[in-house]
Amino acid sequence: MEWKDMPRRAYYEKYERMDVKNDGGWYEVYRLPKNVYAIAEPRHFQEVNFFLIVGTDRAVLFDTGMGIVPVKPLIDELYQGEMIAVNSHFHFDHIGSNHIFEPVNSCVDSYVSGIAKRGLTCADVGAQMDEDMFKGGYPQGFAPDRYAVPSYQVKAVREGYIFDLGNRKLRVLHTPGHSFDSLMLYDEDNKILFTGDTFYMGALYAHFHCAQFGCSDISMYWQTMDRLSREIPEDVQLYCSHNDFIAPAAKLRETAEVLRTIIEKESVPDGEKGVGKGHQYLEEESILCEKKGDGFSVVYTNEKVKEKKK
Repeated sequence: MEWKDMPRRAYYEKYERMDVKNDGGWYEVYRLPKNVYAIAEPRHFQEVNFFLIVGTDRAVLFDTGMGIVPVKPLIDELYQGEMIAVNSHFHFDHIGSNHIFEPVNSCVDSYVSGIAKRGLTCADVGAQMDEDMFKGGYPQGFAPDRYAVPSYQVKAVREGYIFDLGNRKLRVLHTPGHSFDSLMLYDEDNKILFTGDTFYMGALYAHFHCAQFGCSDISMYWQTMDRLSREIPEDVQLYCSHNDFIAPAAKLRETAEVLRTIIEKESVPDGEKGVGKGHQYLEEESILCEKKGDGFSVVYTNEKVKEKKK
């Protein structure tokens, strides 16, 4: 069964969906514990989530979505105070509305600077704007061939930076691997870790190598997950930027173990060769591999294994 024909994800029923006026027929908003709103885009294959994290003095918007449907009316409906935009990383499905909320706080590298300066076009995202990536067809008024991420302003942040929202503090954790600029926000007092794309219950990508998606580094990815598995207490909840909103902290250790086994491989097992269409972006499909974990997987390239054998 193709993704577009699959039934609605059951996990949405676990959460309190809010009745909002400005969803544009596209977004869904869920109220999560500790004064956090999850904004979901469940009709696209990416199943992106981004978060409005509210404090007494100001709020953080953690990512800005895909930019397929205007989001500012929805954000204005949810929150009217001072707001700070932060990117988990610079990939297209998380920066689509950055230009509306600039400057956007990011861990800046040359890839981030390049995309922020020039933006992205439909051609830069591979098959992601194909009609079979959308449930129920394209949203009204959306022209896929004209999809673009406009240029935007970035503001550099580093490991340890604190976003002070008044009654809550969010600490930046630099978590390279999926991309070098990847970051998480740790709300230690409320026992929440906002993970971006470094972890979620789905296919985790450790294979990118291009201007549009930057360079993944699977060894760095393992180091990040190993560090997190040692530093983040088990009673912390992971608020994830794709698929199900919340996952247990135990998944950090599980992911580290899957990454370690990939790194230690001398060859690729037949059962890990190849991925589905949705997991292929701009790279050659023949080099892609996927190792399954419990509720997640890691997509990597056989080029890494070939390099190890040289």
